[in-house]
Amino acid sequence: MDIEIDLHGLTYNEVHEVLMNKVILHYNKGNIPIRIITGKSEKMKTIVREQCKKHNFKVNDSWDGNPGVLIIS
Repeated sequence: MDIEIDLHGLTYNEVHEVLMNKVILHYNKGNIPIRIITGKSEKMKTIVREQCKKHNFKVNDSWDGNPGVLIIS
């Protein structure tokens, strides 16, 4: 899994504006799964999960046990 989207440094509003554009762009190129680096913020993870659910993407916790990463498929 080589594709990562790092949300560090983005505000919650910025994540609402840019996350799904990036996810859909990678999806359309066949770059799935995608690692979303959220940090440990539960609010950031909630935003990612909600946005992905709206667009029918599956979200899982990181396979390597990293609590600051979500996996989009």
